[in-house]
Amino acid sequence: MLNQKENIIKSNNTINNHKIVIKIEHLKKSFNGNNVLKDINMIVCEGENVVILGKSGIGKSVLIKCIVGLIYPDAGLLKVFGKEVAEMNSRELNILRTRVGFIFQGNALYDSMTVRENLEFPLRRNKTITDPHVIEELIVDALENVGLVDAIDKMPSELSGGMKKRIGVARTLILKPEIILYDEPTTGLDPLTSREISNLILKIQNKYKASSIIISHDLNCSKITSNRMLILHEGIIRAEGTFDELKSSDDEWVRSYFKID
Repeated sequence: MLNQKENIIKSNNTINNHKIVIKIEHLKKSFNGNNVLKDINMIVCEGENVVILGKSGIGKSVLIKCIVGLIYPDAGLLKVFGKEVAEMNSRELNILRTRVGFIFQGNALYDSMTVRENLEFPLRRNKTITDPHVIEELIVDALENVGLVDAIDKMPSELSGGMKKRIGVARTLILKPEIILYDEPTTGLDPLTSREISNLILKIQNKYKASSIIISHDLNCSKITSNRMLILHEGIIRAEGTFDELKSSDDEWVRSYFKID
């Protein structure tokens, strides 16, 4: 386990021989005088899944949007692959966004496009691939990864909530990202489908060795997917550890997150 409270960063790029892909120090962000992120300090290492747990509206989604330059912080350091995001120009940001996949809470599928066309869109926009046979192979491969090849010619309106989540994942995977950001991947799903999506996140980590940040308040998803968990509270990372460590913490406040009514 990687624990920032106990480990010392040996260089700008590694911690205990693990390569750092995201490094955040003293990050701050406010909106209209409301300090959403007050002092965020965290790292994500290559190949690990980090779950950020916290109440709704506390700034979890703001944090991951800062990572891909959709929102700019007011202060602090935010490096992805060793480069400061705030200093990137438009071309560098576009390259970053091909290396960092963002899976939105609402899936963000285009309603007027078939599943095939939804997956084809990021390829044509971000890659130089023009061979239709290669494009088709990439689309089929991405759908095979999420178990939905048979849905290739369906419209989003014909898909269940869980299927839409899977297609959103497939559309992100098609660009072979090195980091994946999941924004509430199991919200609105029944328990069985939520578990399927959680297992899919784990499968992707194991198959592609991708690093992930998973924004969630779903304890089952957090337990299945996380190597490490952070609890965001009042603009800071208040607690960090594995699922079992936090669940059995000496801090009653931390343990309260793991109580199910």
